Amino acid sequence: MTGVASTDSIATGRNLVTGTLGFVGLHLARALLADGVAVAGLGRQPGRAPSPPVAGDFRRRDEAGAGSTRYEGPAGSFAYHEASLEDGSAVAAVVREVRPSVIYHLAAQSSAATSFDDPRGTLESNLIGTLSLLEAVRKLPAADRPIVVVAGSAEEYGPQPPGSAPLTEECPPRPVSPYAVSKAAQTLLCLQYHRAWDVPVVVARPFAHTGPGQQPRFAFPAFARQIAAAEAGRGPAEVVTGDLSPVRDYLHVLDVVAAYRALAGHGQPGEVYNICSGTALTMADGLRILVAAARVPVTVRRDPARDRPADAARLVGDNRKLRLQTGWGPVSDARIALLDLLDEARKEFA
Repeated sequence: MTGVASTDSIATGRNLVTGTLGFVGLHLARALLADGVAVAGLGRQPGRAPSPPVAGDFRRRDEAGAGSTRYEGPAGSFAYHEASLEDGSAVAAVVREVRPSVIYHLAAQSSAATSFDDPRGTLESNLIGTLSLLEAVRKLPAADRPIVVVAGSAEEYGPQPPGSAPLTEECPPRPVSPYAVSKAAQTLLCLQYHRAWDVPVVVARPFAHTGPGQQPRFAFPAFARQIAAAEAGRGPAEVVTGDLSPVRDYLHVLDVVAAYRALAGHGQPGEVYNICSGTALTMADGLRILVAAARVPVTVRRDPARDRPADAARLVGDNRKLRLQTGWGPVSDARIALLDLLDEARKEFA
């Protein structure tokens, strides 16, 4: 396939991570730097706020150049380019400057719940932002085009007919939220750019994942934070929830990071890959893990106002394609991810 970087260039070239200061982006940047891979970041804070002084264990230090800021952490440092992904010219300028061998496209409005309140912003961020990046890569000479790993979502599948589980990459999309629609459209756009212009894009389709650093606008981080606050005597001894019946396939965020990297090295451009464990977990069972680990008794109260207008009852995947083509496999499980999340929440209230 023309324009696909070799394994050696993937190992030694600079990697561009969009959404670098987000939940998964920080974990990915940290892992790459720890392995000696040069990293550049790209993104913009909500509301065009300035880049934060602290992001995870990274601290903003000094100007890295025009339009960029340097972040340093225990694993190393990277230049963070502040630009909206919807701004095609700005994205193209960063891609030309960085000249990456791999791009990990993680920047997104990533909450299905939020997308019901802001469908336009979700579509603009997730679809137009991806279009900007693909166009930037398309305009490069074929030999200079980086491999692009794009993060989709299991939410694209939506409710499937009985007997469809576990979900394979061949299952048709049935999105039920604006977020899921944006990701399904993103996938189609990526495949179109590969077919029409040979852009070396690999579509990752991660299932639910959590771990340290995930924002409390998501369910399990919110539950962990409520428990940690109760333990510290700084909140009521209860966890307020929405619907706990959905069944999900949860991974530790570090396993997802490892899968992205495996796809950069061994994924086939123009293909879609589920990133999942194949293990079912109800939201109720996940909450029980957290409640059982609480250091004080806590009760659970459901608030129907927290329910989504529409949701998929079950999203559990089949990861055989990813395993066979890359050798990837999860090394953790949902219980460890949830307990890591609770430990981090406790530090906030220490």
